[in-house]
Amino acid sequence: MAKRAFAATGLSIITVLLASCGTTDPAMVASERQTKSTEILNARKQKGALILARFVYPGLFGPVRCPGDIRLRKLVDGAPDEVAAPVSFWTAYRWLLPEQKKPEDMKGNFLTPVGGAKDYARAFHPIAPGTYVVTYASCELSSPNGTMRLEAGGDHDGLFSYISALEGASTITIGEGQIVDAGYFRVQGTKTHPVVVGAEASAAEREVMREVLPGAYSSITFKKFGE
Repeated sequence: MAKRAFAATGLSIITVLLASCGTTDPAMVASERQTKSTEILNARKQKGALILARFVYPGLFGPVRCPGDIRLRKLVDGAPDEVAAPVSFWTAYRWLLPEQKKPEDMKGNFLTPVGGAKDYARAFHPIAPGTYVVTYASCELSSPNGTMRLEAGGDHDGLFSYISALEGASTITIGEGQIVDAGYFRVQGTKTHPVVVGAEASAAEREVMREVLPGAYSSITFKKFGE
């Protein structure tokens, strides 16, 4: 009898857990979105502003996500500041590609990973106001043969490091108190002669951000590298 009762209780618990899978309490979702919005607004107080960017790799069949990091240095008399420490930040991980539409299911999937409040809160990086230039960028691209690391520029922490601005739209100006969405960051050319191409976040991506960051969206400045 005791074993049957225990088994029945176990099955009931499993049933409840399975039934709850894939369901989310709307009140909890709304609360988290508001909390992360507030975190973003407060985070800009650390250094005076925030920046977010999405690293895009120009693949053979169209652009693909290539999460990585971007290194910035302030411009001084038209050249990268070689004295002050650079600003390095990781690019956003979950977002819509330029040609993708906002899906009906905000959970997204492997091909259409939709950013959530937590994703964007992690992606916004504190930065001091000023005009910056990209001196190094790298990202990791997954392929059937493994992970491939792509690099542009020589301002890294390894051997044979050198400081030089990337060509193209490699500058960006951050205003006091701004929460800057720097859109899509793409590098073409070669490692020794990289050229930056910038583009603003798509309309669909902005729709997602408006939904998941209701308390911070109106404070976000959308722009692109080269501005």
